[in-house]
Amino acid sequence: MSISPSARTLRKKWSLFGGASAPWFAAALAVAWCGAAGCQAVEADPPPMPEETYYLEPPGYSVEDYITDLEVVWDFAFLPDDRLLFTERPGRIRVASPDGELQPEPWASPENVYHSGGGGMMGLALYPDFEAEPWVYAMYTLDTEDGPENRVDRYRDGGAQGTDKEVILDHLPAANTHNGGRIAFGPEDGMLYVTIGDTGQAGAAQDIHNLRGSILRVTPEGAIPEDNPWPDTPVWATGLRNVHGLAFHPDTGALFAADHGPTGRDQMHIVEGGKNYGWPHVFGAAGHEDYEDPILEWTPAAPPGALAFYDGDLMPELQGDLLFTTLRSSALIRIQFDDADDPHRPTAIERWFAEEDLGDAPYGSPDSAHGRLRAIAVGPDGALYMGTSNIDRNRGHIQDGDDRIVRIAPAE
Repeated sequence: MSISPSARTLRKKWSLFGGASAPWFAAALAVAWCGAAGCQAVEADPPPMPEETYYLEPPGYSVEDYITDLEVVWDFAFLPDDRLLFTERPGRIRVASPDGELQPEPWASPENVYHSGGGGMMGLALYPDFEAEPWVYAMYTLDTEDGPENRVDRYRDGGAQGTDKEVILDHLPAANTHNGGRIAFGPEDGMLYVTIGDTGQAGAAQDIHNLRGSILRVTPEGAIPEDNPWPDTPVWATGLRNVHGLAFHPDTGALFAADHGPTGRDQMHIVEGGKNYGWPHVFGAAGHEDYEDPILEWTPAAPPGALAFYDGDLMPELQGDLLFTTLRSSALIRIQFDDADDPHRPTAIERWFAEEDLGDAPYGSPDSAHGRLRAIAVGPDGALYMGTSNIDRNRGHIQDGDDRIVRIAPAE
């Protein structure tokens, strides 16, 4: 299947600017913006937040190993037949049976994956009408002669392997850090949402004609939808630093995004099309007319791994809660929304599996049960499945069996 004309036009457009290898373009825009605004960031206090409660061992729940001896688990996707697909950042998509038996050979393993720094095999998403068209979408960093580029491919599920590979988006900006990498389909519009980090070029996040620091919205074939907020660009929202978590609210359809902040100030946003979320010019809830405030902001750091709303039946007390994995702070954060008048206002926050004191560890808390946490998903059985990221550039406190996928369920 060939790429749509709109998608080819998009590739050509960014190639004219040098694609992922054109830092001069973003730098020039950043200088121009700073010249007009005095290059002063607007800093404000965080938005009002509930007090956090810490549970190293959350009462009422058990945690058991599901699959062990993995390598930097990044994302999950449960298939309709209950098999689990997941990515390992060095460049593999793996598949496991419903009982956790791991197939030795990768389900897919693209060539020339750039596994360095924040690059590698990252996000997964299933085509909305998977039973009719069993497409699996994957985002990863490709090593090219001109440097790293991010790409979104799709594969047809062939059981033991992915087949019929197609390139959906390529020549996306990439770097050693801040690649974004999360992908998700909108439940109402069926469009593919793709997070692109600022790749270390912060000023580019304020330019809608640059893909860096944004969330993209494209059709399942990679074309630009006619109802995107700005014409002739896949950019749907801008002013973001490095979004690693995306989740759609199960009742309202609102898109929640977790963004890595600078030296703490990690943020949770409700993202709308055509809006600007301030990076790098606004920090905190500044109430600035040009930028959208976060609904939550953490200092010390709570660098995001992934997001998932709980919609299972096994643990009804979690129904509608947002589960948020974190890396350095090594916690699974439970965010509750119990305000009848505002379903998007956080009313309680719990941190599971970590002590309050993070210690002086630069990349992961030693006072945690499982170390750096990234992937999170609700399984078909209603349990929570969570992946660790301890074998990650030697950033984690590696435990026996790492990296691993664990299953969280009610204690017996």
